[in-house]
Amino acid sequence: MSIPTHDLLAFGLPHPRRAVLTVWRSALTLAPHTAAVCTDAYRMHQLVELGLGTLQTTADRNGRILYAAARNPATARNRHTQTLDAGPPHTLLVQTPSPPDWTAQLRRGVITHAATQEVHQSWACGDTAEIRTIASPLITRNDDAGKRRRDHLTDPEQCGTWLRDRLQKAGCQLAPHDITVDAPEIIRQRHQTMPLRQFHATVSIHDPHTFTRLLTQGVGHNRAWGAGLMLARRTTKE
Repeated sequence: MSIPTHDLLAFGLPHPRRAVLTVWRSALTLAPHTAAVCTDAYRMHQLVELGLGTLQTTADRNGRILYAAARNPATARNRHTQTLDAGPPHTLLVQTPSPPDWTAQLRRGVITHAATQEVHQSWACGDTAEIRTIASPLITRNDDAGKRRRDHLTDPEQCGTWLRDRLQKAGCQLAPHDITVDAPEIIRQRHQTMPLRQFHATVSIHDPHTFTRLLTQGVGHNRAWGAGLMLARRTTKE
């Protein structure tokens, strides 16, 4: 049987104006003692990694594991500063490129409930989306000694610009007023601290494939510590 070459190409290549996201998302309810130790982001990282297999098998997965914590309300560090310490986590939303198995974590009582769903999203040129992410806005620059270092952005406007630049590189268009930036909340990772910010944005998608890659790979640094998972929901066109 002879099939015209253009038919094979049309069948075998992705649609240039449409892309499909397929991931698994799990909502994990932490046991009280787990929530207490997971105030350290490193312990959250361990919980997610060990729940998905050995470090070797996790590294071999086709895609990145991303997660975000739903937390109790933040608390002011002291009365003389507006710095907020992030509250203890109570639920993790974990995104994986393949079906996870949380049986061992449930059996050990590390988590009390796990709800996993396969997520399919189709994105096309011209779609508009509502974006939400908890991210770590960092930039790399030279210090006074000429050494490269990473600095956390502190100005909300600069943080908004940081995310807008990354969304534009991912095939999105948006105006400055289409991003809102929440106050930073400080989390602990072993002997270090880092601020995380929640962002909300509305975007118009012009490169669905690059945009979908952003949703699977996450945004920014510190993705191992619960930053960078980006959630997108299509908005109704007027």
